[in-house]
Amino acid sequence: MTKSIVEIRGFRELQRKLKELGDDKTKRREVTKILGQVANSTVKVAKSLAPVSKKPHVQKRRNQVFGAVISPGTGKRSIGKKTMRRSLNPMVIVSPRSTKKADGWYLRQFVIGGTKKIKSNPFMDRAYTQTKGGVARESEQRLAKYIQKQINKLSI
Repeated sequence: MTKSIVEIRGFRELQRKLKELGDDKTKRREVTKILGQVANSTVKVAKSLAPVSKKPHVQKRRNQVFGAVISPGTGKRSIGKKTMRRSLNPMVIVSPRSTKKADGWYLRQFVIGGTKKIKSNPFMDRAYTQTKGGVARESEQRLAKYIQKQINKLSI
């Protein structure tokens, strides 16, 4: 069997330019920015699919005198995106979050998973499936555009 020898012209130059693009921290920051912009569509769909109660209700434990008042729309307002800083790859997650203005613990704990008496409502899964193809396509286009921009900057 013969070996075919293939010579790729400009490979060393391309390799050198890719190393000049910057360190991993800079690349990661840019990719995270792009992923955050692309995730906005998933946030909008998830907020539109989130259930809203008709009236405020009190969440309390057994034998507890006072409980936490859950106002309508708190879960919907708590849906946002979060950058996963400790992961090896740049990653942005869309989920109900706990912030000062809107605490999404009730939505995460009881609504999405359900309980014995409450049927589960996996609206986040439906939001992911609705926007899955568009997000992947858009992020791929934006990343390609960013890489091309960096290569053009280096070649000047």
